Amino acid sequence: MRGRLKGAIGMMDWPGLFLALALITFGVVIIHCATAGTKMALLGVRQDIYGVSAFALLFIALLISYEIWIEYSAILYGVCILVLVVMPFAGHAVAGSRSWLSLGGYSMQPSEVAKVLAALACAAYIKDLAGRKMERRDIAILFGIIGLPMLLTAAQPDFGTATTFLPLFVAVLFVSPLDLPKLAKWAALGFVSVAVLFALGWFTFFKPYQKERVLTFLDPSLDPKGAGYQVMQAKIAVGSGQITGKGLYSGTQSRLNFLPAPYTDFVFGVVCEETGFIGAGLLLSLYVALLLRVVSAMELAKDAEGRFLAAAAFFTLLYHILINTGMVVGLLPTTGIPLPFLSYGGSALFSMTMLVAMALNVRMRRYSV
Repeated sequence: MRGRLKGAIGMMDWPGLFLALALITFGVVIIHCATAGTKMALLGVRQDIYGVSAFALLFIALLISYEIWIEYSAILYGVCILVLVVMPFAGHAVAGSRSWLSLGGYSMQPSEVAKVLAALACAAYIKDLAGRKMERRDIAILFGIIGLPMLLTAAQPDFGTATTFLPLFVAVLFVSPLDLPKLAKWAALGFVSVAVLFALGWFTFFKPYQKERVLTFLDPSLDPKGAGYQVMQAKIAVGSGQITGKGLYSGTQSRLNFLPAPYTDFVFGVVCEETGFIGAGLLLSLYVALLLRVVSAMELAKDAEGRFLAAAAFFTLLYHILINTGMVVGLLPTTGIPLPFLSYGGSALFSMTMLVAMALNVRMRRYSV
């Protein structure tokens, strides 16, 4: 046991570990900035606990081989599915969604855990192929493994979190033997079909409030005190930071409660306002460096299941970054997708930590037999 532990420490991916730690630390600091001096200041203390716990989780997840995680994934996945089944009846309601379990004063979101376990369960299935070429039937089964917790999450209803399972589907296609150019053609055809249906719906069955949401997204100034308020305030926060920012704990948009949800959905607005273009650029550079580390894990993986886990981490991380930052700068509609490692809360932080840990784990053990 001691020899295995020493061997794992010797293989440790220190650059990847440093990048993850830097992002976790960045997140803790920004949460303190977004909540200090407000009635939500206690959240900063809680994020300290989440941050320390996330780093401990990361270290432990790296010490244990991803093959062991895969071995026990079926049991963990099954338990998680049972929990998701009862969530619409037993879950704690937040903003109309019963997606939270309250445990001793803290809340957790089982659907976030489900993403990690779905990825591990898919990796277990891929491992069981034992070198056999993946067929369409196998892809359908993998889609089912991912789709079940996704549908159960949507039933809570939590459509924002449900969409975060989509990158796992992309990861399956990435490791599959399907013809990618053909997939691209079908994707283009699907996009055109959706556009046509949207156009037909606009002139036929769309309700007035649905049209208003679309128009407000395209031009928030049409409803500056209603649907367009969040986007407009976020843009003000991003622009007001300029090059160097206003300084930590000096953001007026967040501290004066103009910026909505400054410690969750719009935390990137706080980064831009208080640290400016330099701070936002540093944050995005850390993300890019971590993504490249995960890509390296995909390329160096010794087996198909390891390659899938790295792909799942890459596409999930990329999806969260693009959706959240795109929302804050007004390029995408407002959703509840958290910014990885920065948005307040333990569930999303722990799930992203585990996915990244699995990718780094794969890279660490690329030479082991």
